[in-house]
Amino acid sequence: MLRKFQQLTAAFCFLTITLGAQAQNLEILDRIVAVVNDNVIMASELEERVNTVAADLRAQGVQLPPKTIFDKQVLERMVLEELQLDLARRNGIRVDDSSLNQALVNIARQNQMTLDEFSQAVREDGLNWASFREEIRREMVMNQLHQQAVARRIQVTDREVDRFLNSEMGKQLFNAEMHLAHILIEVPDGATPDEVDAAKQEAEKVVEAIRNGASFHEQALRHSAGNEALKGGDLGWREAAQWPTLFAEAAVALEVGDVSEPLRAGNGFHIIQLKDKRGDATQKVEQYKVRHILITSSAVRSPKQAEALIIRLHQDILNGADFAALAKEYSNDPGSARDGGNLGWVNPGEMVPEFEETYRNTPIGELSPVFQSEFGWHFLEVLDKRTTDMSEEYRRIKARQTLQQRRFEEELEQWVRELRGEAYVDVRL
Repeated sequence: MLRKFQQLTAAFCFLTITLGAQAQNLEILDRIVAVVNDNVIMASELEERVNTVAADLRAQGVQLPPKTIFDKQVLERMVLEELQLDLARRNGIRVDDSSLNQALVNIARQNQMTLDEFSQAVREDGLNWASFREEIRREMVMNQLHQQAVARRIQVTDREVDRFLNSEMGKQLFNAEMHLAHILIEVPDGATPDEVDAAKQEAEKVVEAIRNGASFHEQALRHSAGNEALKGGDLGWREAAQWPTLFAEAAVALEVGDVSEPLRAGNGFHIIQLKDKRGDATQKVEQYKVRHILITSSAVRSPKQAEALIIRLHQDILNGADFAALAKEYSNDPGSARDGGNLGWVNPGEMVPEFEETYRNTPIGELSPVFQSEFGWHFLEVLDKRTTDMSEEYRRIKARQTLQQRRFEEELEQWVRELRGEAYVDVRL
């Protein structure tokens, strides 16, 4: 009995030594690089995102920052996304496949492609189509979350619109479009005076480097904590009035190519470059006279039933049914249904992007395809089109949108910071 026990013990020891030796030769296939509340981000996910972003930047001819800095920037962006997606899941925000497909069709159309052509172009760029679809879905979910959590808290009064239109800044900012780039040197909440001073010194060194010939794009990649850091800080074109006040006031005083001094704000020091500027604001506005039918889902009508109904109504009108009569009977837009679906003359920026893009691409007198927006399923008819002088009413609409957009961006940035501060985040990179 003793001999048998000794044999078993020797065999177990041999097995343990053998397995231990094998384990030393195994590679760790994956590991956790960040814990975000109850969720994790794996090294493989980070590597995939890093490769995607790096490929995009290389295609633009941009030199990447050191890998440790680059990985940290990408991971922080993924952490912020995960926090928002987690909140969206808890709030029941979902984007179904039909909504996603419609969004992809719209993106393809903006690039003057069919969906198949766009899908092929994405693959030719070395991207995985399924992953690209899910990235778009995530962006749509976060946009819906932002509307729920941020946009509804922003109110702009008539007095604020009047004040803006009558101010010197308002008069200047309606006169041009500006292309800006941005670097944020972040200051954490509750920062000590030494931390604030260190951030200011870093910002001043970045400004000095750019003015001495360094690329703004590459400095943004290396130093910026802004949302567009991985795009070299490029914020694109906007009417001057639509930029946040801090940016607009600095940019108005810059010549094309100039860089601002560091601009102190609650979240850190901002550096602005005026990349380009063009013309006076257009004094002529294209207006479209439109009528539509909207069908929404409800407690008694599922999303699939809503889609089936809108398709049937669309076909009925193509077959000769009266648009106005069907709008009065079926449309779920109470404002226009009573008038046969008529929306009157529509100005740019008044409608959600899907609606505006559809009426712009629909010939006068023809019925649009069925399309989906955040409100439900629609189709529309363009009754007429005209170009008119910018009216006072339109200027007020644009002014209100400008003030709302400024506050939205400021509020969104603060909201994301609060979300990050309240969450459990353990970065293990």
